[in-house]
Amino acid sequence: MPSTEPDRRPSALVWFAALASLGLPIVGVGAGLYGVFAIYRGIAGGWLWLTAGLVFLVADLVIDKKWSRWSVSSEPDLNRRGDQLVGQIVAVVEPIERGGRGSVRAADSVWPAEGAEAARGARVRITGCKGTVLTVEPV
Repeated sequence: MPSTEPDRRPSALVWFAALASLGLPIVGVGAGLYGVFAIYRGIAGGWLWLTAGLVFLVADLVIDKKWSRWSVSSEPDLNRRGDQLVGQIVAVVEPIERGGRGSVRAADSVWPAEGAEAARGARVRITGCKGTVLTVEPV
């Protein structure tokens, strides 16, 4: 199914920054190591090389941070398994007692759950997720 969203591809400048981000750590570490070697040997300009290496590494960190904000995932819940389960109706495996926790079977695993009281075998809806604990309510 074709996407109805407008084309939001990054510009050429953003791609250039990403490409530069691949080389900056290599150049930065190389310049920094040469700077340390030059300082140790007493070669003039060693501090300049060391400073340049650190500048390259910091520039790479800045570009990487910006890149993470420029590129928005089309699947924000990709690595948040509990958030993907919200809205599903599941069966209770261990009873959920008042103010306590129990367990529910969601997909192919058993998850800890908390919420309203529910007996073993009851059907509940997942309404949220706090870490690995699912919040449920009766159906």
